[in-house]
Amino acid sequence: MKTTTVYLPTMTMKDMNEFNDHSWHMDGLRVLFSKPERKKEILHYPFRSDSYWIALVMHGSLTIQLNGEEQVVHENSILIIPPHVVRQFDDTHANCKAACVAFTPDFMLDTGLSQRHIDLFEYLFNSRSTHIRLTPEDTARFLNVITLLREKNFSQEHHPFAAEVIRHFFNVFQFELAGLYHKYSNQKKTVHDHKEEILWRFLALLSKHVKTERNLLFYANRLYVTPKYLTQTVKKLTGKTAGKYIDDLVIVEAKNLLRDPSLTIAQVADLLYFSDQFFFSKFFKRYTGITPSDYRKSV
Repeated sequence: MKTTTVYLPTMTMKDMNEFNDHSWHMDGLRVLFSKPERKKEILHYPFRSDSYWIALVMHGSLTIQLNGEEQVVHENSILIIPPHVVRQFDDTHANCKAACVAFTPDFMLDTGLSQRHIDLFEYLFNSRSTHIRLTPEDTARFLNVITLLREKNFSQEHHPFAAEVIRHFFNVFQFELAGLYHKYSNQKKTVHDHKEEILWRFLALLSKHVKTERNLLFYANRLYVTPKYLTQTVKKLTGKTAGKYIDDLVIVEAKNLLRDPSLTIAQVADLLYFSDQFFFSKFFKRYTGITPSDYRKSV
């Protein structure tokens, strides 16, 4: 019997520009408020996304299918949807007042916050959605944070430190979200299945060792699995391979070090345990499209 593969559309950050008339400072971050008069047909069909969606419902209710399971999100609630979860809205969302903060995993990793405080942001690495009910007071406070983040990310005028300001406000947003999660979950640990546990432990190891260890075998051995199984597990849950996670975090660390003008490029290469500056520059350009020198000039 011949099987037919169904390809679902993926809503990218660029696609989300259609929901707002403004341009943005940061490519990996969008903050949107629902506008009932606007309807996009793609929302009525199953689709994936390349980003996390943090939805805050302020009024009415939101009914959404996540991986085929229906969830109803009432007012004063937060819904956290990981990337690559298949989602589909029903028609009732048009009457719902909500705010949505969407950000790519790369943008989150680039802030460095989730790496330094990985125990606080464990819920972001679940393969399933997370639903949190709030008090009206906490809803209002969290909405203020989201509103400020949205305001800072609009590129209405030039600001010489726009990127730094936005990262700062995004970190505030992340801490506020983490605080609400732990408050309303009574700080109970999330129960993971085996594959989610592998992913969680891999990311925890990565945050500690990425500067010195870039070999997939090192992480697989620490987790008592094969490199193939680790790659397949991470890919299935996140849409990105374990090797890509390693490379992306090395680039994040490199960018952070290159922002320090007191370090030479050779010193940055040494701190990241590259054999020499040449191999570091080659690696950096392969993944970013520019040399370390050019990146340093751009920031």
